[in-house]
Amino acid sequence: MFEKFSTKENAKIVLGISNIFILEIVFLTTLMMGYVNYFFYYSNGYLVFFALYLLLFVLFGRLFDSFDIGNTTTTDLFLSYTLTLIVCNFVMYFILCLITLRLIPVWPILLMQAIEMILIAVLLFWENRYMRDNFPPVNVVAIYGEEHYGLIGKLNNIRDLSMSVIRTIDLKDLDYDKFDELLDGADGVVTLDVHHENKKKIFKTCYEKHLLVYDVPSITDMFLASSEILHIVDSPILKINKYGPGEFENIVKRTIDIIGSLILIILTSPIMLGVAIAIKLQDGGDILYKQTRLTKNEKEFKILKFRSMIMNAEKNTGAILAKENDNRITPVGKFIRKTRFDELPQLFNILKGDMSFVGPRPERPEIYDEICETMPEFRFRLVVKAGLTGYAQIYGKYNTSLRDKLLLDLYYIENYSLVDDIKFILLTLKIVFNKEATEGVADEQKRFN
Repeated sequence: MFEKFSTKENAKIVLGISNIFILEIVFLTTLMMGYVNYFFYYSNGYLVFFALYLLLFVLFGRLFDSFDIGNTTTTDLFLSYTLTLIVCNFVMYFILCLITLRLIPVWPILLMQAIEMILIAVLLFWENRYMRDNFPPVNVVAIYGEEHYGLIGKLNNIRDLSMSVIRTIDLKDLDYDKFDELLDGADGVVTLDVHHENKKKIFKTCYEKHLLVYDVPSITDMFLASSEILHIVDSPILKINKYGPGEFENIVKRTIDIIGSLILIILTSPIMLGVAIAIKLQDGGDILYKQTRLTKNEKEFKILKFRSMIMNAEKNTGAILAKENDNRITPVGKFIRKTRFDELPQLFNILKGDMSFVGPRPERPEIYDEICETMPEFRFRLVVKAGLTGYAQIYGKYNTSLRDKLLLDLYYIENYSLVDDIKFILLTLKIVFNKEATEGVADEQKRFN
């Protein structure tokens, strides 16, 4: 059907536009049929609604990564589209109420939401299958150093990635004289823990052959990501001068934290009350769990969470991270961990100023010191306040390696923007439904991998 759209990007654009057009038709049909007693617009009026819905859908669709067809799982795309539709439909319902100056019936919007979700589930299943069949992952050669942190296993085991490893090469065994032969049948190269001098040789060969290059960044690379290029006489120089939000950004960020936490405390108070009762009825123990954590400049504070483990869970073990199928987690605890309800009391930490809505995950002092002994750069995360959510929490998982979490947090710090803060707050809704985001570590060793 899309043979003339020869590239994957063109096919993604066509499929994305097709989805939007179908959902627009459903919206206009709902407007004309569901609210016939409230709106009597001429065609130009409906065109205005069409344009407004289109604008909102594209805006929030890009925010929730709804158009990344063919590069991620159908389930992940479905969650993205669902959140996009919920926000768009809520905003449009609010606008319609403002126009009529009354609360119009909500059932047409709810029915439309259900129909849209069924349609998008069918469309995404077909579209992802179409993309996989017609645009298979690019074949890459993986070149790795001593510490590749298990990424090769991830590349080989995740079905919907846009790359497929056809050959792995240990850097110690790489013969540059025969490098051309090793690249036969490859569309690109991915380098993992490869030092600068080796990268130069590899990248030069790829550049000459017009091959794709994927590189796992180092900590230094993350600093360079936000660098500014200067021209000193006739020489380009990179200037690294950004270390988190500036003074004005901090003021705005704190204002958002205060207003947002107050609103959410009020809105989620029934949920918090229900969770508190459930925990108390379960074993009669404490409802809240207070724990010392670190925030900006290694300042200690008491983080508040709903208790999800048995009382005195660390009495005999000391400070350790939760493992997969941890028997210390209570039945109520499993539920509130999956739904992230256990973290709702942290809204009071945000209101107090110990934390922010967005920032690196707050670590315990004992674990933090232990990590810094083997990874001193981990301290760089604390140039900003700890956060309820953040870049590493959105794009990583609970059991993501500490090195990868550090890289994600550094990217956030070095490329800070208030727009991204708002984006991450909204994207947090998505990870609540992502089971993998709450997985525990498989064993203690993985904490440092």
